[in-house]
Amino acid sequence: MKKKNQSILVFGDRMTYNHIILEKNGAIATIWLNTPTNFNALNVANLEEVYSALEDCEKDNSVRVIILTGKGKLFSSGGNVKEFFSSIKEGTAPKKIADITGILHPCAMKILTIGKPVIGKIRGGTYGAGLNLILCCDLLYTEENAVFDEAFANVGLSIDGSGSYTIPRMIGMKRAKEFFWLGKINAKQAAEWGLINAAVPKNELDQIVDRVAAKLATVPPLNVINTKKLVNMTFVNSIKSQLDAESEIQIKVAGSEDFAEGVTAFFEKRKPNFKGR
Repeated sequence: MKKKNQSILVFGDRMTYNHIILEKNGAIATIWLNTPTNFNALNVANLEEVYSALEDCEKDNSVRVIILTGKGKLFSSGGNVKEFFSSIKEGTAPKKIADITGILHPCAMKILTIGKPVIGKIRGGTYGAGLNLILCCDLLYTEENAVFDEAFANVGLSIDGSGSYTIPRMIGMKRAKEFFWLGKINAKQAAEWGLINAAVPKNELDQIVDRVAAKLATVPPLNVINTKKLVNMTFVNSIKSQLDAESEIQIKVAGSEDFAEGVTAFFEKRKPNFKGR
């Protein structure tokens, strides 16, 4: 592995990371947005790298948990307003937005559906598309002084990054509309509403996320992927369809090596060694 802040080559010559950092430490991979001078504003370049890093982690069987975070004062300030301003003057704003959502939305989908737990870690706060992207994570921890702002109304733009899908499911329709239209909330309110798992003291954030990641790395991989799959189904399925899905998936997993290993380890009073098959 190369040191931080050096380019990391993945998939042969397909992608060199210039705007993010991907670091793997045993079973835990961390993806940092790494343009702190512009508060990790999102654009096509860094989102393509995020997607590539997620794919790398997805294909690497040694990676059990992914942490998504950002260098500097914010996770992300959202879309790059300077780029938007230039595109408006050039008459290319619709194309600019189409290009960004063309990679932002695959990133959101990848986080939501990847068969590994993704933990979001936020320092300072995050806005707009950056907020909606990290809300796709399975678990989310923030500093207790963090601030969250949908921000789209501030510039007269509509929502992207799956926010209109995930947020109403997390906090309900009325709170979601309030958040979209009226803007900023603090970390305490975000925790009370259910947008995040916890808001913690600044000096404890790394320790707490590392502890959660280490614990998640021991969860059977088949349990992780199937739990994500079933939870994602629950808002569109009828109760019968959901029960049928639970039964179908559980019967399939009952024939897996991991289930046999888990039951055997229980009777042998030892830690199971799950392999995801």
